Amino acid sequence: GLLGWYMVKSGLEEKPDSYDIPRVSQYRLAAHLGSALVLYSASLWTGLSLLLPRHRLYETHQLLRLRQYAHGTTALIFLTALSGAFVAGLDAGLVYNSFPKMGERWIPDDLLAFSPLLRNIFENPTTVQFDHRILGTASVTAVTALYLFSRKIPLPHRTRMAVTSLLAVACVQ
Repeated sequence: GLLGWYMVKSGLEEKPDSYDIPRVSQYRLAAHLGSALVLYSASLWTGLSLLLPRHRLYETHQLLRLRQYAHGTTALIFLTALSGAFVAGLDAGLVYNSFPKMGERWIPDDLLAFSPLLRNIFENPTTVQFDHRILGTASVTAVTALYLFSRKIPLPHRTRMAVTSLLAVACVQ
């Protein structure tokens, strides 16, 4: 709640470049979204661990690789969601509205227009949208690879359903 208030407060401050439209800081929006995702995930994990008994599986090499890959995919999805907060905070979705190309180009001219270069990742709407597109595509690819890899391993029914549901949600998204 405190982080949400801090985020909203940034949208109520008058800025000389946009008097008519309240805008929250993309940094605060990303922090708020990130904390919400972590809290929601922890609550869901805790609830499911209390409701459903844990399956004991033999720690095979394939299972350990699947677990590591699942953790990496989770981190990639989290990063993609946070990059979406920057897209929303900067209204970067309005800059280019064609996909997969951005306008007539694969890589737009104004991708690295700001100086210093690192500033582009967080404040340049074109770069923010480009990064989000790349991360989104990488996330769908990682989820698909996770699904295909999981098909080669004997898994409990619930685990198989979870991986299949993850693929379905990624495709719908």
